[in-house]
Amino acid sequence: MVQRVLSVNDKAFVTADLDYELPQAYYVDDPKAPPVEISAPVEAVPAAASDTASDGIAEDASAENGVSNQLWKQIWKAKQGQIVVVGIALTILLLVFLFQDWIVRYEKWYDRFRFAFLTFTLFYIGWYAQAQLSVVNTLTLFSAILTEFHWEFFLMDPIVFILWLFTAATMLLWNRGTFCGWLCPFGSLQELTNRIAKKLGVKQITVPHMLHTRLNVIKYLILFGFLAISLYDLGTAEKFAEVEPFKTAIILKFMCDWWFVAFAVALLIAGLFIERFFCRYLCPLGAGIALPGRFRVFDWLRRYKMCGNPCQICTHECPVQAIAPEGDIHPNECIQCLHCQVMYHHDTRCPQVVAANKKKQKQAAAKSGELENVSKQPQEQVVRFVKPETAQSEK
Repeated sequence: MVQRVLSVNDKAFVTADLDYELPQAYYVDDPKAPPVEISAPVEAVPAAASDTASDGIAEDASAENGVSNQLWKQIWKAKQGQIVVVGIALTILLLVFLFQDWIVRYEKWYDRFRFAFLTFTLFYIGWYAQAQLSVVNTLTLFSAILTEFHWEFFLMDPIVFILWLFTAATMLLWNRGTFCGWLCPFGSLQELTNRIAKKLGVKQITVPHMLHTRLNVIKYLILFGFLAISLYDLGTAEKFAEVEPFKTAIILKFMCDWWFVAFAVALLIAGLFIERFFCRYLCPLGAGIALPGRFRVFDWLRRYKMCGNPCQICTHECPVQAIAPEGDIHPNECIQCLHCQVMYHHDTRCPQVVAANKKKQKQAAAKSGELENVSKQPQEQVVRFVKPETAQSEK
């Protein structure tokens, strides 16, 4: 039986056939026989024997590595079904990101797809496959880089490894958004429960922008604290990593000590009023994924010149307040929900699109001689979406 440490208080066991037999010298034919007494002094081990022993230790280490290689391959083979399902889901998600400019034009269908994908992430990736990434994985990788790095250890859980690989590969394109916005089971749980709260009429709290930017720093402080502690002792850092509710809500399905359950439930309750409260301000894993995203290659989110000045609709509707009042999108806080891109193409809610459509209508009407029949409604919508002072000046 092979043990894999998932965290300080959580371990996984896998059986493996090593084809090992106890050497004959260790068998006792008669258990009642008196013990053998050694009267002669123990002779010093010759150098040749010492070398032989060293060679034996090296062979044992090599054999151990071989067993480890066989073990992770057996695990991957046993989870082929899960690997295929998750692989298909990741392929679909990748296609959505690549063709987002076309997909987000269909608002209702896109919203249904996002709801379905978050549900899949929560129930299949999280509660079924138990593939919730954690800051513990980050700490383990950090410790392995500083000591001895062994791929076999990280390959023991195929779904977790695939998610980490996908997250790392897409980080330079879409920052933390691919994981935090789509593949995190606890993040999905927060968003789905917040959707239910909105349906029930729960009033949402908008955190003032200045306070919001200050609170964003907390998750980075937590991450750096964990990294510092892990340099001293990885086990101690894992104990402090219980600040993450992932294990309680996803891995253990709330079947653990009441104080962990109370903490996780409190975060979910906060998320009913402030969407993705934990993701915004407390998640050290999100902070760790966001930092390398500073070096992203492309900026996929499209913006108009009037975004932020005068239009504020995306700023007010961003679910995690990742858009500044000036219209700039904060890449480290964006979860790639693509809501702002839905607004970018919206025929009746985006002032830029409304104005462009009005211009086209005027041009078409001028050609057909029906200029007087052009509706004035789009202009009213533009005024309604801009800043109050701008609207007054236009009047």
